[in-house]
Amino acid sequence: MRTIFVSISAAAFLTAMNAYAVDLPAGAKKATMDEFKAFADGKHVKVEIVDLEKPVTAELVWSWKKGTITGKADVGGKTIDVKTKLTFKGDKACSAGKGEKPSCHFIYIDGSKFYEVRDDMKVHAVSTVG
Repeated sequence: MRTIFVSISAAAFLTAMNAYAVDLPAGAKKATMDEFKAFADGKHVKVEIVDLEKPVTAELVWSWKKGTITGKADVGGKTIDVKTKLTFKGDKACSAGKGEKPSCHFIYIDGSKFYEVRDDMKVHAVSTVG
């Protein structure tokens, strides 16, 4: 009986650790930065960051002209203003708050969604355009 309880507890813990994990869809296409710009530039985007300890959602606008990502985010129930610098490093889109090191991700597009993907191929965020 004790072994079963420990196994269930371990499984519940592992499930909770990955509660926000999202897999990259098989049909998602890696985007060039030109493709990403045509897809998302100046449009309203609903974002869900999935690789943090608590849920983060946001309503953002990515602007290539201004070189910014702006909007509002809900971080664990607290609303914050977002204004980060938008840059590019090769085939990655990068963002950085004032005084922060840029965080860069590959972009994959699938339908009306784009996925920000880390170097280890884990999804950082899922965004819906429109």
